Amino acid sequence: MKRLASVISMLATAVAFFACGDSHLVEDSDQPTLDQHIFVLPDRFAGQPYNFGSPATNVYLDTNQSVKFWATYSLDGQFISTDADEELYLNHNWIIDGENYNISPLRHKFSTPGLKRGILETVDLLNDTLRDTVNIYVNTPVSVEIIAPVNGFNRVYPGPNSSVELRWTLAGADPWEKSTCYVHAAYDRENVWRNAIGKVDCNEGATLNGTFLGDSLTNYIMAHPERDTSVSIYWGVKAILSTDDGFEERDSTDIFYFSTLFMHTDSAVISIPVVYDNLRNMSIHTRLLVTSSTGDTLAQLNSKTNPTTFTTKVAAQTGIRIHVDDGNRKEFLSDDVIVNTSAGALTIVDTIHMQDHVQPQVAPLSNAIGFNDSIAFYVLDDGTGINPNRIHVSVDSDSVEFNYDEPFIKFRSRCFVGCTIRISVEDNARNMNPKVFWETRAKQGFLDTLYIDGPFTELSGER
Repeated sequence: MKRLASVISMLATAVAFFACGDSHLVEDSDQPTLDQHIFVLPDRFAGQPYNFGSPATNVYLDTNQSVKFWATYSLDGQFISTDADEELYLNHNWIIDGENYNISPLRHKFSTPGLKRGILETVDLLNDTLRDTVNIYVNTPVSVEIIAPVNGFNRVYPGPNSSVELRWTLAGADPWEKSTCYVHAAYDRENVWRNAIGKVDCNEGATLNGTFLGDSLTNYIMAHPERDTSVSIYWGVKAILSTDDGFEERDSTDIFYFSTLFMHTDSAVISIPVVYDNLRNMSIHTRLLVTSSTGDTLAQLNSKTNPTTFTTKVAAQTGIRIHVDDGNRKEFLSDDVIVNTSAGALTIVDTIHMQDHVQPQVAPLSNAIGFNDSIAFYVLDDGTGINPNRIHVSVDSDSVEFNYDEPFIKFRSRCFVGCTIRISVEDNARNMNPKVFWETRAKQGFLDTLYIDGPFTELSGER
């Protein structure tokens, strides 16, 4: 949720012309006029407040938003630096939401929403009291959520007299705010927020009337029932809460969708989008298996593109299991999905993400190496692939240069006696290999050969 903070300000003066109350009659006409001003600025602000904003009479804050209340002064309309203004008055005091404070700037935040008062009182050199007030509107966090139709509703009549009621709930509207909700809709998810189709008071709902297929598509399907199709409408709501003096705060719903029924079939259709996370330039072989609740195969499909969407027609039933794996990259996996289907309806499955959560593995290419040969390790990763910038090799805690030529890491080391080798690698899904190490040794009678033992775990040091 994004809030748009706004400070509505007017010049506040506290010098007046009566001997009691909030004002005082200055007897010497040559005495410069002292005015006080309230600034409310972000907590991070430092410097002279009058160089950053304007004096405030109304300010809008989020709950628990930290701000600074600054007292500033001017003589005959000229602001005085906050570093030098203490000579202009005897003392000053803040009353913030009924509590007294005698420091400026005052850092403060409000833990509860509502209208608060901030009062600045200053006793000037003539022993008169200047008094100014700022209204502080602490906003309730705003939230808008869709109620109906439920996400994925797939029983909308496709004909010309169709209607769909849209309902949502709004929370966080304060008494000083009015609400406006904008309904957005499109035939594809990416264009929803670019296409506002109307606005209403947020306390009301909306109804979409008419055909969702369009006359030309409806006529075509009637003439070609074998080309029967379902249309999905993606939609969402943006709520704007505003005040008469320009402050706004906003929130938007998640994007929901609903689908029309097929016109000429009682079969169910499942649409299954699949995407690979962190896939680099490598070949894939996506395999889809759809089975019934009793284990019967309903569909087997394949794809070599990313992303891809599988579509299959099945009889209406419950407990359908969808399994996706990869024939080339075994470490890309996903959880199985269970769906229920309805006759004549399209069911769109939430996007299935193929992800690599498997640690890469490292092992020596050979356990015996000639003293003059490079030491080589094999790196196994059957998922996103190794990130060459996240490889580190050390011998006896000293980093060594290496060459990575997938899938091999090669380096040279003068280990004529026992050494400890550590290799860390990370794949493109940020999985690290296990923390292990290897030890080298020379075997008696084989002085030209170095032997590698391990791996050993870092915690136990045992094989």
